[in-house]
Amino acid sequence: MTKSMTGYGNATFENDQIGIQVEIKTLNSKFLDINSKVPKEISAMETDLRKIISDRLIRGKVNFSVEFTVKSGTDQALRINPELFQHYKNQFEQVTGNMQLADADILNSILKTGDVFEHPASKRDLVDRATMVSLINEALDKCDAFRAQEGASVDTALRSFAHNITQSLEAIKVKDPERIQHVKNRINESLKELNAADMSDPNRFEQELIYYIEKLDIAEEVVRLENHMRFFNTTLAETESQGKKLGFISQEMGREINTIGSKANNADIQKLVVEMKDELEKIKEQVLNII
Repeated sequence: MTKSMTGYGNATFENDQIGIQVEIKTLNSKFLDINSKVPKEISAMETDLRKIISDRLIRGKVNFSVEFTVKSGTDQALRINPELFQHYKNQFEQVTGNMQLADADILNSILKTGDVFEHPASKRDLVDRATMVSLINEALDKCDAFRAQEGASVDTALRSFAHNITQSLEAIKVKDPERIQHVKNRINESLKELNAADMSDPNRFEQELIYYIEKLDIAEEVVRLENHMRFFNTTLAETESQGKKLGFISQEMGREINTIGSKANNADIQKLVVEMKDELEKIKEQVLNII
């Protein structure tokens, strides 16, 4: 399965007190590069969350962000613990006995203890690790599905480009015998002229002819390029996305295409070589965005 490095996924959580938004965006990159933006309230979880992301996404530039929103109805003011307040009131009344103390004096004394006040929950207390892990995995699932969808389009394009190269190569195989025969005819014509002028050395000429024909021979390059094309298509069909391997194969394809072009010495074959180079550049461009 071919997967693109371009992806997007998000996940949300909401209860009576807080809302959480998780977002993951990915782009192409040679290696895994995670940029995270998380609130300080979950900074202690950041390392674990990044580990989950790196295990799932493997390659690409990843922008990962978390946003918290405390709902307006959430009570963030200090509150009095009624049970503790009553406990302190009973204690004061027992200690003071028959002393004539106003209720306001008792209230003031209790409030000065400070213990009767309950502090509101912080954002850190409002979210737990299990919730964050669940949100991260949900966003990663969506991002992975996005990558697979984009990868399917890339896979179709790559197969089309590879097919075009194969078609051009088949046309070269058809034209190659004509090219060689044309070279031989041209050399024979030159030989006749030399013989007429009595200027040729048959032995030396035969050696030069063999060398020249071998120098123009593209049979080995054609066979190697055919092998590379089969390897390319086989790699595309693997269950795991193989962006790096496809990149290496395309480099080898380029070497053989360039060699065929340098040896061709034929206008029709040179045209086909240019067409193959054009398709190969399209392959290289697309492979850069594959995991």
